Amino acid sequence: MPLPEGPSVAVAMPRSRLRGLTRRVTSIPEITLLVLCVIAFILFTAANKGFATGPNIESLFLTIVYTGIVAAGEAVIMIAGEFDLSVGSVAGMGAIVSGLLMTSWGLPVPAAIAGGVAAGAVVGLVNGLITVKVGIPAFVTTLSMLYIAKGLGYVMSGGDPVYPLPPDAGNLARTDILGIPSSIWVFLLIIVVADLVLRFSTWGRMVYATGGNPRTTGLAGISTTKVKILAFALCGALASFGGIMLVSRLQRADASIGQGWELNVITACVVGGVALGGGVGTIAGVFLGLVLLQGVQQGLVIAGVDASLQPVVAGMILIGAVGFDLYRRRRTV
Repeated sequence: MPLPEGPSVAVAMPRSRLRGLTRRVTSIPEITLLVLCVIAFILFTAANKGFATGPNIESLFLTIVYTGIVAAGEAVIMIAGEFDLSVGSVAGMGAIVSGLLMTSWGLPVPAAIAGGVAAGAVVGLVNGLITVKVGIPAFVTTLSMLYIAKGLGYVMSGGDPVYPLPPDAGNLARTDILGIPSSIWVFLLIIVVADLVLRFSTWGRMVYATGGNPRTTGLAGISTTKVKILAFALCGALASFGGIMLVSRLQRADASIGQGWELNVITACVVGGVALGGGVGTIAGVFLGLVLLQGVQQGLVIAGVDASLQPVVAGMILIGAVGFDLYRRRRTV
C-alpha cells in the first residue's frame, strides 16, 4: 500500500534524516569537542577581541605543551584499562635527572635528555610490573610511586634547582621555527604520531582490545600483560619528556616541576573522550580536551572572571563531559 502524500510525511522524512545525521555526528567525540572549542572561541572573542590574537593563541599552546605531552602517555595507559597517578612526579624526577646529567656529569644535551626519558621509562616499567605482575591495583602502585619519584627528585637535587644549564639546553623548546616556538612543534608531532600509532598500528589495536575486553583479548592469543607493561613504560617516558621540555624552556631543572599535573592530564583525557574503564578514546580527542580546558581558562581570565571561579568551571566541564559521553554511548548502542 503506497504511503499517503502530504506535508506531514514531507516534514517527517527530513526530521528523521536530521536525527540520523545528528546521531552520527554526536557518536564521534572529536567532532563534538571541536564544535565546543569553536563555540568557546566565538563567545570569548565576542567578550574580548584580545582572545583571538596571535599572542594569546600562542600562549594557549605554550601552556598546554608540557602537560599535553604527559597527557598523550596517560591516554595510552587509560585506553589500555589502567591509569597512572605518578606522572607529575615522574616529570619532575626526569627533569632533575636530565639536569644533573648535563651539569654534574657533563654529558651532551641530547644524551642527558635521553637519560632523563629512560629514567621515566624505568619508573613506568616498575609501575607496570607491580600492577600487572604482582597484582597491586594501579591506584595504590602509582600513588605510592608519586611520593617515591617526588622524593627521589628532591634527594638528587638536594632540594635546590639545578642550574646553570648548557646554553644549547634551550634549543629543544626555545628555537623558533616559522615564527613558532619549537616546543609547540614537538608537542604537535607527538600528538600526531601517537594518534596515528593508536589508530592504525597493530600494537594500537591491541591497546584498545586490552582495555575493552582483556579476557577475550587474552583468549585470542594477545598478551595483555605485555601490552599494559609497555603502555606504563611509554607513559613514564612521555611524562619525563614533558618535564624535560619545561626544563628546556625555563633553563633550569626543579624538582617541583610537574606538581599537580596528574589531575590536569587525567581531566584532559576524560574531557577528551577517554573512558575511565578503558578501550575507548583517541589522542586527537585528548588534544581537543586540552585546548578546550585551557581556552576556557584563558577566556575567563581575559573576560575578568574571578580566578577563584575557574576551578569551578573546570569541574563543571569535567562533569558535563562525562555525562555527555555516557549519553552518547547509550544513544549509539
